[in-house]
Order: sequence, then structure tokens, then C-alpha cells
Amino acid sequence: MFGEIDVIPTLVGILFIVIPSMLLGKLCSRFGLSEIIGFVIGGVLLGPFALGGLIPFFDKPIMVLDDLTLGLWQMSGIVILFSAGLHFTFNDLKSAGYGAGIIGVLGVITPLILGYLFSALFGFDWTISVLIGATLSATSIAISVTLLEELDKEKTREGNILVNAAVLDDVLGLAILSAIVSIITVGSLPSIESILITTGESVIFWLLLLLGAVFILPRIVHGIALAKPTSLEMRGTKQATALGSAFGFAAIASAVGLNPIVGAFAAGMGLAGSKLGGQVREFMGELKIIVAPLFFAIIGAHVDLRQISEVSIIFVLGLLGVAVSSKMIGCGIPAMVLLKNKTKGLRIGYGMIARGEVAFIIVGIGITGGILTDMVYTSLVLVILTTIIIAPFLLKNSYGNMTQKKKP
Repeated sequence: MFGEIDVIPTLVGILFIVIPSMLLGKLCSRFGLSEIIGFVIGGVLLGPFALGGLIPFFDKPIMVLDDLTLGLWQMSGIVILFSAGLHFTFNDLKSAGYGAGIIGVLGVITPLILGYLFSALFGFDWTISVLIGATLSATSIAISVTLLEELDKEKTREGNILVNAAVLDDVLGLAILSAIVSIITVGSLPSIESILITTGESVIFWLLLLLGAVFILPRIVHGIALAKPTSLEMRGTKQATALGSAFGFAAIASAVGLNPIVGAFAAGMGLAGSKLGGQVREFMGELKIIVAPLFFAIIGAHVDLRQISEVSIIFVLGLLGVAVSSKMIGCGIPAMVLLKNKTKGLRIGYGMIARGEVAFIIVGIGITGGILTDMVYTSLVLVILTTIIIAPFLLKNSYGNMTQKKKP
């Protein structure tokens, strides 16, 4: 029944956090910073562990990370990645070539190894060390593509490689997540053979999903256009096609064990070259005005400011150093070599620094599984948040320097 679920408190809480976050994003933009920084900081300040947890509404805090809120968060991520995919065709993926694959793989392996070794040096046992390394492994593709769109650099050579490397990074990160779940349930490290099989299956599923979107979705659109030329112009058809494709492929991705957002990205790539490509891009651009602040504000809302006093500053700073340097070593340096261009290589490294949705999933599993302590959990969340702030600053500054050099 409709009355059994009261969505009003959740919607009020979302408005409470999103509207000020949007304003903070605009303020950051006025000062030459990425809007993402404002969105995330707004989420931190107004989240359930800060002001949002102190203001009562209907006998509970006004901001709560309940199932409905987290569901809307995931839906926002799907919209963001679908919109990103609309800017990349299959030919763009092919032009990125093996370089994106090398950067994506090294961008996962390097943080995993360095994060594990750093944690072991601090005296943590192997289970915690593996979880910490895994948390640092996956780049947030949502943040990477949003940054490039902000800068209008998604179609550059380095932008194309960055996005496709981040997608592969995400797919491999979820393969690692599968191994993490095995570690928690079984209590022992999985064999190298099982890890390779899981990783191979994830990559194959992603490629099949992508090929399905690229070859099926445009044909459906073109078929409708040939059969009933006026049907694509009917009210709501473009919007329904866009959202149906995004959430349909997200559901397929989830069913085969992938992150739903990579399925949405595949759907976007599938429609990018269709007759609806330009119109759908326009529609999704308008929709992103709402969902982007929501997505990034809820990321910030995960930060529990009450536990900051309990963390080790040395550990957090050291872990942050590993988080940043491991992406620069695993992604930036290989990109410099492959592109034979230091500046473009650095930009790819900068764009891969931000961690987000997959990292939060891993730390969430770690804390609910009883492996991570509150101190380690809070430290990891702070590191994730800081990478989200650092990446836009470095990438925007890199392109800003290039723009300044072009000025007379």
C-alpha cells in the first residue's frame, strides 16, 4: 500500500543536504575550483554525522542514510555514468587501445600492493591490510568523468584514455571486491587461480555487455525510425529510451556481478552514435543538474566527524600519500611513456586519484564484517574524501596552466 512507506522525511532530508551543497558547488566554481568539492563538503557538513544528525524531523534526525537515500544515491550514479557514456562511441574506445588497458590494470594492482605493504608496516594483520589495499585500488569513474565534463576535456586524447582506463579500473576493482567477500566469509586468502578466474570473468562480462549495448541499442533506435519515422519525435520517447537503456543495462550489469554504473556507461556508449544521441545528451545534461549534487553530497555524508579525534594523523597522512602516489605510479608514469607526453600523462594520473563508490562499498563490507575497527574505517573514509578533493584541484590546475600559456 502507498501509505506503508513514508518517503516524505527522506525527501526532506535529501533536499536539506542537496540544495546547500549545490550552492557550495557554485561558490567553489566562482573561485575556480571544481563544483564536486563544494558538493562533497556540503555533504560532510550537513550529513547524518554532523548538522543533519542534530536537527530533528518527525522524531528522528533530518538526514539519515537509509535504504531509500542510498538507493537514490545509486540511481544518481547510474544517471551520471550513462550521461558520460553518451560522449564516447565504440570508436573512441578502440582509439584508446591497449594503453587504457595497461593503465587500468596497473592502476588497480599498484595501490593494492602498496596499500597492503603500508598497512602491514603499521602492524595490521593480513586481512585488514588486504582490505585497505583493496579500498585504494578502484578509481571513482563517476568523479573522473564529471571532472572531464566540467573542463570540457572528455574528448581529448588523454581524456578518452582516462575514462576508459577508469572503467576497466572499476571492473577490476569489483573483481577484487569479490575476492574480499571470499576472504571475509571463508577467512583465508583465495588462490591465485580463483582470483584470475574471477577477474577474467568480470572483464569478459563487461566486454559482452559493452558489445551488446553498442550493436543492439542503435539498431533498435534505427529500426523504430525506419518503421515509424515520427515515433522518435513523440513526447517522452527520447526520455523513456534514455532512462530505460540506462537502468536496463545497469540491472544486467548487476545481475552478472558488475557495478551497475558500468552497465549504464555501456548503454550510454551504445546510444552515443544513434539517431537519438544528441537529443538524449541534452536531456541527460539537464537531469545531471539535480543528480550530480545528490550523488557527491551523499558521498560526503558518509564521513563521521565525531570519530576524527580517534584517528592517527600519521596513519591517515601516510595512507593518503600511498593513495595519491600509487595512482601516479600505476597510471601517471605508464601514461607518460605511452603518450610520450609528460603533461598528458600526469593529467591521467591526476584524474585516477579520486576514489568513491567502490571504495565505500569495500570499507562498508569491512566494517559490517567485523574486520575493520572504527578507527581504520574512519581513516579510510577520510582518505577517500581527501582524494575526491585533491583530484579536481590537480586536474583543473593542470588544464588551467595550459590555458594560461595560450593567452597572449
